Amino acid sequence: MLRVKSCAFIVFLLIINYFLLNSSLLLTIDHLPLTSSVLLTLDHLLLTSSLYAADRTDVPLKNWGGFSIQRSWVYDALEKIVLAGLAERVVLNTKPLSRVEAARVVAEAVRRIRDDQYGDYNHRGYLEETVYHLVEEFGPELAEMGVRTPLNREARRGFLSFRPVEHTQFGIGLSSRSRRLINDFGQFDEKGGNPSAAFDGRVQLGDYLSFYYEPQVSWDAESYEAKLMSGYTKFTFRNIELMAGRESVWWGPGYRGSMSFSNNAFPLDQVRVGSAEPFRLPWYFKLLGPIKISTFVAQLDEHRDFPNAKVSGLRIALAPRPRLEIGFNRIFQFGGDGKPSVKPAKFIDLFFFRRGCDEETPDNPLCINNVLSIDATVRLPDVNRYIPLARDMALYFDFGWDDTQGGDIIPQKPGGIAGIFLTGFLGDPQMDFRFEYARTSNIQFNHVVYTSGFTNRGAVLSHFIGTDGRDIYARVSRWMNRDLHLGLQASHSQIGRVTSSVGAPKEQRTGFGFDVSYRFSNQSSLFLGYEFAKVKDRDFVLGKSANDHLFQLEFSRSFDFEW
Repeated sequence: MLRVKSCAFIVFLLIINYFLLNSSLLLTIDHLPLTSSVLLTLDHLLLTSSLYAADRTDVPLKNWGGFSIQRSWVYDALEKIVLAGLAERVVLNTKPLSRVEAARVVAEAVRRIRDDQYGDYNHRGYLEETVYHLVEEFGPELAEMGVRTPLNREARRGFLSFRPVEHTQFGIGLSSRSRRLINDFGQFDEKGGNPSAAFDGRVQLGDYLSFYYEPQVSWDAESYEAKLMSGYTKFTFRNIELMAGRESVWWGPGYRGSMSFSNNAFPLDQVRVGSAEPFRLPWYFKLLGPIKISTFVAQLDEHRDFPNAKVSGLRIALAPRPRLEIGFNRIFQFGGDGKPSVKPAKFIDLFFFRRGCDEETPDNPLCINNVLSIDATVRLPDVNRYIPLARDMALYFDFGWDDTQGGDIIPQKPGGIAGIFLTGFLGDPQMDFRFEYARTSNIQFNHVVYTSGFTNRGAVLSHFIGTDGRDIYARVSRWMNRDLHLGLQASHSQIGRVTSSVGAPKEQRTGFGFDVSYRFSNQSSLFLGYEFAKVKDRDFVLGKSANDHLFQLEFSRSFDFEW
């Protein structure tokens, strides 16, 4: 978290934004026109610590190398050290985090341990390996911040840093039936074997320009496909960040899904503007704690009711107390082929929340699909003094509403996520436990005009349970030693369609799974996973039932080679 010497409050440049939305000045990614929906100006962000060469690429939501599922192991590790109290007033629920953001959290933990500010660390020796791996991962960034340890004493980063290949991954998925994977960037596995290969790389120019790319090749018995799963450019000036490219975002504390955005769908082609790192406002506003703001506009796929419709989101997250993080999301789906552009006098109506469009015509540009959510996380270290079930505990929720037709104070038909995360479960310092419940209403993620729903390339952008769905999920994981990690999970899900399909049956999935991650060396690891699910009304077809089996095997290798 960075402090700011001076900062003006958030300014919404609606006039400029309107010009960008309706002018011919378009950014194109893979021949898809993109524009910025809301520009935020944070004037005079003079940071207390500037970096000569800071890697601003993001910690991926992809599971490179195992030791986690659905995202990088770094997010799980950061969550544990923050929950233990080694870092406070941290904004973690606006993902992805940049490498610099993650390194700042690690730096605070290292300084607290070194300066003996955390008196109970001697009783948390089980975190030693976690901190050890984080220091190894972010060695150059920590060195640039002035944090030197025996693990990164030789780390150096010049003005120009180029890693042509940082990770490679070779995997195969064996599926008993064709199915879309959950929280896996909208990927679809055919029946039988589904091999794939991917690698990523990054480039950093000073503290200003960052580039990231992740191509992937996958194939099955009948075809093969090569695509850019993620790729973007970032420009950073002081604490203002502009990003253009393809990437998933995850807004909220949920582990299994979100009421706004997750990595369940194919990554969004987007333009994103916001604060590069959390900042503090001056005067009495500093009581709000560190604040992070992010806004973007993205273009959706062509195969929908309004081809190339756009979706825009704004997130404001803050940590007003050492153990509390709060977030607010405002999202709307608009535009597309066949929709007229918005007139200047009506643009404010587009951005700010409107009631639904039941009486509007499809041709009205102000008839948009609204999504709103509010989330919070409470982190409680050392709860074993009161609850012997665990050492540390996090409680979180994510409440969402969609096109509410009434209720100015309390919107109608909300949905949400509630969860609990426990470390040191059952007195075992190496064991973690998570329980999460999600429920959506019969108006969430669908719309009377945008009948394709809140989707991209056929997958829900938010929680995979879709409209009028529910999910009960439990996971326990344990580090057996520094190189072996085991996970076991069980779930019961009711999945609804987000398209206009009144009375359609819901797909029901009850299953369990396990995963094993093993590190052969500092650079090579293996991930093995298995999932079983008993499925009823498969693909929303009444009476269509089956048992699903999915094996996943992934070998990953990282490289230290840097130009």
